[in-house]
Order: sequence, then C-alpha cells, then structure tokens
Amino acid sequence: MKKNPLLLIPGRSAALLLLVALPALCCANENLLEEVKSRLTSSPVIHGEFQQTRRLAQIKKPLVSHGRFLVARNHGVLWENTRPLAQITRLTREEILQTDGKKTLMKLDARKEPVVKIINGILFSVLSGDVAALAQTFDYHGKVEGKHWQLEFTPRDKNLARMIRALRLAGERDIASVEMENAAGDVTRIEFQAQTYAQELSADEQKRFE
Repeated sequence: MKKNPLLLIPGRSAALLLLVALPALCCANENLLEEVKSRLTSSPVIHGEFQQTRRLAQIKKPLVSHGRFLVARNHGVLWENTRPLAQITRLTREEILQTDGKKTLMKLDARKEPVVKIINGILFSVLSGDVAALAQTFDYHGKVEGKHWQLEFTPRDKNLARMIRALRLAGERDIASVEMENAAGDVTRIEFQAQTYAQELSADEQKRFE
C-alpha cells in the first residue's frame, strides 16, 4: 500500500489535522454556548443576595463582603454592600457611580473615559448572564455536566488581557458564581443566593436609576 506523500511532510500533516479539527471545535463551542443560554432563566429584572470574596496576591487574608443586588437589563445594575461597609454602586452604560448612601465616593463617565465603557459592558454582561455578549470579546471553553455548567472566558485583546486574565461562570438555571482574575493574580469570587425575577422595576427602583 502506498502512503500518501502529504502525510510524510510534518508541517503539511499538522496543517491538515488542524483544518479537520477546527470546524468540530467551532461547532462544539457554539453548541456549548447555546446549551448554557437555553438553561439560564431569562428575565428583565433580577434581584438577589451575594457574598464577595477578594483574594489579593499581596494579602494573605481574604476580604469578604455581603449585600444584595438588582440587575435591570434596560437600565443597569445596583450593587449594594451591606457589610462590613455600607456602599452602593450603580452601574449603567454611561457611568459607574459609587456612594455611601449620602455622598458620592466615585464617579466615572464612560463618555470621557473609553475604558469605563468597556469594563461596564463586561461587568453588565457578567452580572446579567449575557454569555453571548461575552463571547464576542472573549475566547471561551467549558462543560455541561447534568444540571450544572461551567464557562471560562479569556480576552482576545492584549490590552484587555492586561486588566482581566480570566472570567469563570458556573450555575444551573441561575448563575451561581462568578470568578474574576486580573493580570496581577488577584481573584474576586462572587456567590449568588436567593435570586428572584420580575418583569419590570418598581417605581422606587426606577428612581434609583435616574
């Protein structure tokens, strides 16, 4: 039996194998994303509670905070720390506003600082479970096992990779946890509980976005 001469050329052989594997890999990734999207509860408004644990590379003891959150797909995110410190962060497409309930602690305008718009978009996609939006900016892989799924996103853009090393999401019908690792090795893990859903904001909630 004669051997195919193409297979005797290492570089050519590797290229052929890659061409065969790439379509399968592409389809597998697309199927994975569609499977996760189909499992996630879709709702215009999400309420819940969180525990956030930050592990800083230079500090041994983790920093833990608790609070509640509100995600409104057409408005933004309200992130309210209740302990150990009371702080409220309002995240919209235009800005990040942080207060202690009385005075402004930080205000970043996305129209003046383009990087704020990028980070806002990523954080909003993460907290609202918009995995399709994340896939436009990040490469991803993951798995589905029974009721559980996991996804890990890594940035394609080198500039973005200087800020974010990886995003890891896991859950079932809801996102149960989010883990964000930055380029310095600091890791923030957020675990969600008691999530509830609504079709629209209450009048008081709408005022908080004004």
